Amino acid sequence: MRYAITYVSTASENLRSKDIDHLLDHCKTKNNSENITGILLYSDGNFFQIIEGEKDKIDHLFHKIEEDARHRGIIKIFERRIKNAAYDGYETDFITGQHRYEQEKFEHYLNYLQVLDEKSKKTVVTILKAFLK
Repeated sequence: MRYAITYVSTASENLRSKDIDHLLDHCKTKNNSENITGILLYSDGNFFQIIEGEKDKIDHLFHKIEEDARHRGIIKIFERRIKNAAYDGYETDFITGQHRYEQEKFEHYLNYLQVLDEKSKKTVVTILKAFLK
């Protein structure tokens, strides 16, 4: 069975656009190579992430995330076993004022949530809507 953790956090004040671009690229490459799936979104000084994979890998990755000085104020939304992988790979996105809420992109992210139980799905959808608007 796979394991998933979802959280939000606030970026450090000294994090610049180029740093965020580098972080998103690195996470995408590294997580795809480790068979960790999910999404990492950045918008208006905040991160939203879903990571899923083998429990040991996810626990190890989340511990590293908690220690990362590039963000603070981590709020774990949920942590649990899931029956099926929701994501085909690992995706990242940098959402800016010009690249705001797009219904098609939002629907794309929502499609991945179908494997979650109803309570988790409702929570993630609510936060994702707030994050993207």
